[in-house]
Amino acid sequence: MKSTARLLVVLGGLLALGAARAEDSPLRVTELDVCEDIVDRTCRGGDKSFSSELESVSFVTRVEGATGEAFVTHVWTFEGEEVRRIRLPIRKISYRTWSKKTIKKLPGRWKAEVLDPLGRSLGAVEFVVRAPQT
Repeated sequence: MKSTARLLVVLGGLLALGAARAEDSPLRVTELDVCEDIVDRTCRGGDKSFSSELESVSFVTRVEGATGEAFVTHVWTFEGEEVRRIRLPIRKISYRTWSKKTIKKLPGRWKAEVLDPLGRSLGAVEFVVRAPQT
């Protein structure tokens, strides 16, 4: 009985350790957007709804708090399924980075999320690609 209780305590501690939240991360996102294009490192044509005739969208994040070698991961999800994962270096204490995803003729629900090196979510943007009008 004592060994079962001890095992439950150890498992509970491991679960608590694995459930780390983004606020535990030294990195934080201060800018987060999806848009049609990047101009001078700035998101242009930002929206939460895009035409399915648009070739691609960009996911822009500004990450702060990095020291030394750091990275974040952009995860693109379509209709609840992961479709792309991109590891991006963070080269300064405050650094803007972005990734692109082709969306042409892929109407539906999308999400772009940024993860810290331990896989904790630092933020996400949900958007829709509209079906072509007939």
